[in-house]
Amino acid sequence: MATILCYGDSLTWGSIPNGGRYPKHLRWPTILNELLGKHHQVINFGLPGRTTIWNDPFLEGRNGLSYLQAALETFGPVDIVILMLGTNDLKRHFNVGAYEAAKGVEKLIEKSRMPNSHDFPNPTLVVIAPPNILSPTGAMAESFAGAIEKSQHFHQHYQDMAVHNKCIFLNAAGILQPSEVDGVHLDAQANEALAHALHDLIKTKV
Repeated sequence: MATILCYGDSLTWGSIPNGGRYPKHLRWPTILNELLGKHHQVINFGLPGRTTIWNDPFLEGRNGLSYLQAALETFGPVDIVILMLGTNDLKRHFNVGAYEAAKGVEKLIEKSRMPNSHDFPNPTLVVIAPPNILSPTGAMAESFAGAIEKSQHFHQHYQDMAVHNKCIFLNAAGILQPSEVDGVHLDAQANEALAHALHDLIKTKV
């Protein structure tokens, strides 16, 4: 049985555009588990607002680097880690772009490969470049001011970083886009598409 840890933000957690959370069966980690089969365990460790390495002054406990080691030990040994973070890095108050987000994911990769006291083997790593941000609406419009253009560079920087670090790479923008309802979060169809794309990538690894 393979243990697969999905480490992400609200796109992994299952945020419904403009509020709420999808029931479990509509979230992409659950769909991925169904596709892989019940003898594997896919863990949804998404958290709304999580960044790669940044401390958010408005949301507590969102620094992804701070919690990854605990997650790897809690659920370990982990066979595959799927990393999809960076969307929240583009919030205006962080003042960084897709390049810095990719460097943040690189720190997560380094953390996941550090020796541990349990002698767990290093997991296989899957890096997902987040989807391009569309026109954010409502409360997110101010928070993600300037993020639309920045997000278009996710693919390039994440792919370069993933190849350099010998990770499996998936460009989410190549298979889906956020819901037009809020421009950031995924609709049910996008959750389905992401799960199927990941299944095709990792089915030979489990």
